[in-house]
Amino acid sequence: MKILDRYIIRNLLITFIFITVSLQLLSVVIDISQRMHRLENNQGSIKKALIFYYPYWSIWLANTFSPISVFLSVIFFTSKLENNSEITAILSSGISLNRLIVPYLISAIMIGTVSLLINYYFLPMANKKKNQFHYQYLLSSRYKNKYEKNQTISTQISKNEYIFIRNFSRKKNIGKEFVYQKFNGKKLIYILKSKNIFGYKKKKIYVLSDYRETTIKKNYDFFIKGDYKIKKFSFTPEELLPEEYIAETMNIYELKKFIDIEKKNRNVNIHLNEYYQRTSLPFSTFIFTILGFSLSSKKSETGYNIILGIVLAVFYIFFMEITKIYSTKDTIPSYLSVWLPNVLLGIIALFFYWKNINN
Repeated sequence: MKILDRYIIRNLLITFIFITVSLQLLSVVIDISQRMHRLENNQGSIKKALIFYYPYWSIWLANTFSPISVFLSVIFFTSKLENNSEITAILSSGISLNRLIVPYLISAIMIGTVSLLINYYFLPMANKKKNQFHYQYLLSSRYKNKYEKNQTISTQISKNEYIFIRNFSRKKNIGKEFVYQKFNGKKLIYILKSKNIFGYKKKKIYVLSDYRETTIKKNYDFFIKGDYKIKKFSFTPEELLPEEYIAETMNIYELKKFIDIEKKNRNVNIHLNEYYQRTSLPFSTFIFTILGFSLSSKKSETGYNIILGIVLAVFYIFFMEITKIYSTKDTIPSYLSVWLPNVLLGIIALFFYWKNINN
């Protein structure tokens, strides 16, 4: 690696870290000012939020907007080189734009790889902490009532197993009129009913009260009744009634397993969006790097190009949110909803790069 490559990579990464940290600090200040009233209403405090919420929230925010931070870093650093006539001197020495962009792409690989690992493994852990605080202190009264409202559950938990529960409380993990059915093909072979059911949080063990078991044989049925029964199932209370954003708290392998189970019972496109975006978002780092380099490496019309680039970045975010909405309504496939913005922006970035090297 040449001295020039190391110089560009080092300064580009420093610029990226500076912009990312600056945006985080600004975002935290703005967010605190907006949430202060809700924190106080829910017996929270700014001190608690700064310790138990914003460190994890900042990880989520930094990773989500890392492609935009890369884009701004590339524009800022490259524009500085161009204004100091350093790019002109580099090109005059015989180095082409195709060679000059190499250290930029190496930087993108480094940032994209870190972002990918965070998305796959570390961000879900941060999201768990973030969401715990959010549900306790930052939910509006309206959403809190909806979140804690008792619900009826009717779901298939495996190929041959079904459960039904009335008035299940997400907060207390308690339900009424529980029914568990097991089939052998199309034939019902086992039924377990109870007046009440209680589940231990994060465990797959349940306590049934006033229960009745029915084992259906070929020529007779076998019954057992009792006051209490401890039963182990293949699901936790959280999996029984998953939260809307449960997918973001799972690592990539847990998420894939969760989707495979849930798709038997309901539309899982919102979870598939999360699954595919964990790869598509880090990949967009390369696209924004090429776009930022193409728009800022020529001194002519640099100001106009930077404004154009920012508009394209905003459009990218807006377009991705729109496609994800259509995906949750099952209008377009989930993989297309998160990759289509990358494809379109990639074509635009390559066009500007091609235009740049041919001028």
